[in-house]
Amino acid sequence: MSQSIQDLCNSDIVHYTKQDYNGYYQNWDLIQSPNSKFIYAANSKGLLEYDGSSWKLYQYAQNQKIRSVAIDKSGDIFTGSLGEFGVWKRNKSGELTYHSLKQKINDPYFINEEIWNIVPTTKGVVFQSFAFIFIYQNDKIKKLKAPGNILFVYDVRGRLFIEVLEKGLYEIKGDNFEKIAGSDFLGKESVHTILPIHENGLLIGTSKGLFVFENNQFKAFNKETNQIILQEQLNNGLQLNEDTYVFGTILNGIIITNAEGKIIQHFNQKNGLQNNTVLSLAKDIEGNLWVGMDKGIDLILLNSNLKYFTDYDGRLGTVYDIALFQNRLYVGTNHGVFVNDLTPNAKFQIIPKTQGQVWTLEVIDNQLLCGHNSGTFNIEHHSATLISSVTGGWVIKKLHKNPDLLIEGTYTHLCIYRKNKIGKWEFDHIVNGFSAPVRQLEEDAEGNIWVNKTSNSIYKLTLTKDTKNFKALTEFNQASLVENYKNLIKINDKIILTGENNLLEYDSKIGKFRISNALNTIQNQSIKKIFPIKNNRIFSIEKNGTLLFINEKNSVSEISFKRDLWVDDYENMRAIDSQNVLLCTENGFAIIPQAQNSILRKQISIKTIIRSISVLDYPEKSKTINANDYHEEFQLESYQNSIILSFATPQYSRQIQYSYWLENSTKSWSPWLNTSQKEFNNLSSGKYIFHLKSSLDETETTFSFEIKQPWYWNGWSKFCYFLIVVFFAGLSYWIHNRKVLLEQENLKRRHDKKLKRQIEQSEKTIMQIRNEQLEKDIIRKSEELANSTMVLIKKNELLVEIKKETDSLPHEIGNRSLREHSIYKKILHLVESNISTEQDWQIFEANFNEVHQEFLEKLLEKYPSLTPSDLKLAAYLRMNLSTKEIAQLFNITNRSVELKRYRLRKKLNLDTEVNLGEFMMKFRIMT
Repeated sequence: MSQSIQDLCNSDIVHYTKQDYNGYYQNWDLIQSPNSKFIYAANSKGLLEYDGSSWKLYQYAQNQKIRSVAIDKSGDIFTGSLGEFGVWKRNKSGELTYHSLKQKINDPYFINEEIWNIVPTTKGVVFQSFAFIFIYQNDKIKKLKAPGNILFVYDVRGRLFIEVLEKGLYEIKGDNFEKIAGSDFLGKESVHTILPIHENGLLIGTSKGLFVFENNQFKAFNKETNQIILQEQLNNGLQLNEDTYVFGTILNGIIITNAEGKIIQHFNQKNGLQNNTVLSLAKDIEGNLWVGMDKGIDLILLNSNLKYFTDYDGRLGTVYDIALFQNRLYVGTNHGVFVNDLTPNAKFQIIPKTQGQVWTLEVIDNQLLCGHNSGTFNIEHHSATLISSVTGGWVIKKLHKNPDLLIEGTYTHLCIYRKNKIGKWEFDHIVNGFSAPVRQLEEDAEGNIWVNKTSNSIYKLTLTKDTKNFKALTEFNQASLVENYKNLIKINDKIILTGENNLLEYDSKIGKFRISNALNTIQNQSIKKIFPIKNNRIFSIEKNGTLLFINEKNSVSEISFKRDLWVDDYENMRAIDSQNVLLCTENGFAIIPQAQNSILRKQISIKTIIRSISVLDYPEKSKTINANDYHEEFQLESYQNSIILSFATPQYSRQIQYSYWLENSTKSWSPWLNTSQKEFNNLSSGKYIFHLKSSLDETETTFSFEIKQPWYWNGWSKFCYFLIVVFFAGLSYWIHNRKVLLEQENLKRRHDKKLKRQIEQSEKTIMQIRNEQLEKDIIRKSEELANSTMVLIKKNELLVEIKKETDSLPHEIGNRSLREHSIYKKILHLVESNISTEQDWQIFEANFNEVHQEFLEKLLEKYPSLTPSDLKLAAYLRMNLSTKEIAQLFNITNRSVELKRYRLRKKLNLDTEVNLGEFMMKFRIMT
């Protein structure tokens, strides 16, 4: 007996921890709202609400544990706890608020009862403890009297069944309890679930096993399943569909069976559940299973075609390639090659000698070849034979032009293999002249070999006939290729390069790459890798890890694969047989069927909702809404112009991206993003419409809101502003004119000032010229004075000489009587009267004062004791006359002049070191 690869895999499980939902560990009950599609959980901390994007916790005022939750057709949410029962309704802000109904219960013992079960029916909402049953209808609560202690009420096809301890199974009809004949044995066991089975039967799950009640008879369910149920302690059950049942246990997780009781899947902590104790089960509208446990909440994606094998122990390592060969599954990882015989309970076992990094597994001509870090192996069953020691076998392919040969890209060379005499592939030779690490290679229709080096340089090689050399080599290493196009693939005999925004295709006619039309529907998308599958079906991986499926009609659909499971830069997937495609992951592998109707299982369309609008810094204005049915006009004050819009899609099995734009603010749709909220800051006043769509549904969701004009921008304020503007405009005009006048006055003042400065400058210049002229006149007059003085001196000298000669004349001629002669006396008198008379001095003094600025008056003013003779001497000294010249002017001897100089020095009180002549010459400066 063998098992399929599908049997190795399980549905994906999404974990929600207490940190995710901000509650406590235990989740006692689960339900999905038929209206909003939200998930609600009865948590030990309160009521949990999940919209597909975020969790929200609602608590009782007393912070009690909520034990049960149910939702009726109207969407009202009922919860029960210790001595408490009530309904949650949304207030004007969109928040759930609790309305207790316990005051309607007229029973003093109710406060000690815990409501473990709530069942909405057409006749009201049934809520119960282990002692009482109540029915809430038309805002009234009625108590039913049970025939004994009870467990849980179950609604099966509109009929209510309940176990009465020690008595058996009863059906509730109105206010009455009717016992099911032959059910006495059930009273001694704990009934944990009652489900519909077949056309009219009941499947009853107890602590001792499963029983089917049909045609008024009880019989045991599947013996094998019952044995497991007995061991694992059944706690609850759920019917997924007509042929599938789920049973939650206390000790070992979940068991899924068909209608005959055959176990289909078993989930526990070893293969993915957070906890083995299952407290609650719920099915969503997509057919996925929600599990509330003693520790967390799990979502099992039973509706997804993708199933996963997860290496929880880490023994396999990171998976790089997979192959199905001779009914065995081979997995190449960074730990080596592992094999599973696909028999019941078979485990993966490592193949000896293959420990280390495995790059590729290829089945070629019924032989399994392994490209390995250590070389290349031929694998048979559980053994491996090294056939090439050239390290790093990255990629190996059969040559279509030479079907007896294989070509392999390694760390260093291109290697050629051919079959030996017994038909086994063996290493033959290395292609000479080409040495480079090759991760990807393809053969085109003409037999050329295209290789992609690790440096992203693309080469086209034309091999010689014996394949030992190449006769032509073309390198494509343009910067645009190296930077933007990373992967080499062949589609329909065309060489394709995948790039950031498009695909390039080699055109042999022009010898260049051009934009490809091979896959029009994925142009302008950031495609990272492409994987052609049979029948013109293609899978592609986008740069963000999204997996796309392109069918024969070139139509694109997204596959709900976990983006974070890819092996970065080594993403790989293979069609291992005609039915399945395997995807390599970081901790195992995933399997997806090849058939299109299986790949693209019909999904239920759920419209995206705008969940809330939050005003930053003003939380009291924030509001929880559902834009699909929100019709009020949402207005914000002008200062509340920074907001956060949160949105969600109540769809839980697929990864969702959103695109949005804000009318009157942004101009185009945003790129697809994983975020579920958008913040807008500093919006101006006005009306806005927020447009939103998800990657699951192109239908737009819109939400309108308005930011009011500020109070200072209404009609009256605008009129006041107009008056103010007019006033300030007039004031500005007046100020401008005043400024012009002042400027003109300033200009005139500056002009007058400038003119005055020019006049003063002119007068100064004239005065300077006049002074210069005066100085010249003074110099000239000084020269004239000096000349006249010298003339006077010479005259005196001459007259003195004449007088001397005249005095000696009588003696010389010997006529002494001559002295008495009138003529002699007349001549002598004439001479003496012309020698430096006082009149001459007055003339000299007048000229001297004119030239030397009244020198004598100032000298006399300062030294009043000076005599006229002293003043004469001072004047001669100021003229820098010598002692001899002064003596002649005074008509005295030189010694008499020195005596006069001495007397003058005394009167002036001059020190002996001071030169008297210099003192007189500098006298004006000193004064």
